[in-house]
Amino acid sequence: MIKAILQSKNFKVFFTVLFLISIFTLFLTGCREENTEDVYSSTVEVSTIDINTEIAGRIVKVFVEEGSKVKKGDIIAKIDSSLYEVQKNIAQANLEVAKLSADIAEQNWELAKLKYQLLSKKPSKYKINQIKENILQLKDIKLGNENNIEFLEENIKNLEKMKMADLDTIKLLSELKMQLNSLKAQNSSLTHQINSLENQLEMVKNESVTDEDKMIAEISVDIAKRNYLQALSYVKVAEQNLKISDLNLEKTTITSPVDGIVLTKGVDQGQFVGIGTFIAQIGLSDYYLKIYVPSAQLQKLSLGKKVELILDNNKKAYGEIVFISDKGEFTPRNVETKEEKQKVVFMVKLKIIKDKEILRPGMLVDVKI
Repeated sequence: MIKAILQSKNFKVFFTVLFLISIFTLFLTGCREENTEDVYSSTVEVSTIDINTEIAGRIVKVFVEEGSKVKKGDIIAKIDSSLYEVQKNIAQANLEVAKLSADIAEQNWELAKLKYQLLSKKPSKYKINQIKENILQLKDIKLGNENNIEFLEENIKNLEKMKMADLDTIKLLSELKMQLNSLKAQNSSLTHQINSLENQLEMVKNESVTDEDKMIAEISVDIAKRNYLQALSYVKVAEQNLKISDLNLEKTTITSPVDGIVLTKGVDQGQFVGIGTFIAQIGLSDYYLKIYVPSAQLQKLSLGKKVELILDNNKKAYGEIVFISDKGEFTPRNVETKEEKQKVVFMVKLKIIKDKEILRPGMLVDVKI
């Protein structure tokens, strides 16, 4: 009976179907194992740069949104520059005053040397006229300072009327008052210098020279020289302050330092920001992936090899191997078995070279080797 069953037609059909199913199952299993070995999951990585403010102020305009493409030098945001323009004007005025003071100090030095020389010989008509001319120049400078004093007093008065209590306004008001006091002190010094020159002029005219006058004149030369050198140092300080004011004014325009994409926007128009406030995060143009390959599969890889990247929606991009680590490491993931934990892999870095516009940082993709 068993022999009859084995020889029956239905049994032969059943056995053939069973055999084909077994072969097909083995084929699928083999393909799955092969694909598992050659497909690696990874996430898209990108280097980022955070853009932060270097000065404080109110944002008057933001020029980008998240996802915006930017080039190096493109404007990201603009801070209100009115306060920094005033500070620059003050710094410019301070530099001009410092230069005038240095010129005056140099003239005083020259005049002191001249006075010392006049004590040794009878003064000439030319030298007397030169003293007169110097007196007129000092009076002109004093008149210019008086105009600047009026300008500063008017600005201080306007600011005090505004009654603004923010730190920047208080700081500006303090700086203006310091400049006003400085100009007043300089004018006081100019008045003294003019009186001194007028006295010198009368002395030269009268030719009333004594040994004591000669000694005083010699000391005056040394003092005038030191005052001139000090005035030159003030000029250098004023020049540095002007450079700082220029830099601060430039920093009101916030630009991108690199080509890339705006990943995160941190501010909105009208927002007040302090120093170091986060403005935006820029993702660099190049995207990368890292995969970890078992040592047995390294023979399939080489620098420059092109690979296929598959997204969840079956869209494809393409990458190139740019780095293969020469140092093995344990599998960087949680595993169940001791054997898997001890499995050594090598890090391989890939650069996206084609169709990267369909990718985003953090996106999960399969890498097909």
